[in-house]
Amino acid sequence: MAKLRGEERWVKACIEATLRDAEVKQHDDGSKPGMHDLDLIRSGQRFGAVEVTSAADPESIPLWKLINKGQRWIEPQLVGGWFVSLLPSARGKRVRAELPSLLAELERLGITEVRSHRRPLHPVAQQLDALGVVTAGQGGTEFPGSIYPTIQLPHEKSGGMVADTGDALASWFSDWLPEPDQADNLQKLARSGVPERHLFVIFPGFTTAPFSVVDLLMRNEAPLPTVPPVLPPEITHVWAISTWNSGDGFRWSLADGWSRFPKVLQVTDSA
Repeated sequence: MAKLRGEERWVKACIEATLRDAEVKQHDDGSKPGMHDLDLIRSGQRFGAVEVTSAADPESIPLWKLINKGQRWIEPQLVGGWFVSLLPSARGKRVRAELPSLLAELERLGITEVRSHRRPLHPVAQQLDALGVVTAGQGGTEFPGSIYPTIQLPHEKSGGMVADTGDALASWFSDWLPEPDQADNLQKLARSGVPERHLFVIFPGFTTAPFSVVDLLMRNEAPLPTVPPVLPPEITHVWAISTWNSGDGFRWSLADGWSRFPKVLQVTDSA
């Protein structure tokens, strides 16, 4: 049987912390195509199906997978503690190959911060700029040689007006769920044959959602939506959570309306 992916283990922990009387078990064991990810069990009976997906910018996914391969990025030639912000258009393989030597040159020169918008650029900073590095800064770390990459959000997703309600999340679900890219998730839930069909959506740092939604998911005690989402018939429950350390999870069902759920410690494939 295939193991649960890191994000599936995280979702399992979040749901079990929220639905105290339910057990979450793996359903998709890889034995056949089109299986939903998780089952919800209560009193020995399966009552719900869960499909896990993400609202991720497709341009950034290949970069993120190449940079984050399930283990800490350590380069022995570095002192380390480098926090690096990358453009979504940066090429992951090239970043992997060229970034360590450029950071090593910064360490040799005693430069601990580089920002691409500052002019004129040092020659090493010019090379970092060509690589797609927006900022690079060196700070303290318990892991010598470490590099901590992230993907920079566009301005329209990192700032804007803070709303008094969470209605932007409900509107976003209503618009996003009917899109063709979600068809596979809907089909899997429709085939489950159970009364409750849950779609659990993870919002990474490189999400396609606008700032009005991002803000709700990263702000502690953000307001709940006051209107329900318009859901396709294949879905009865929706969950939303971001990968940021701050913020709560949001969920909706016809019986309970909108509510928050606790963001448990993220469970990943790496230690």
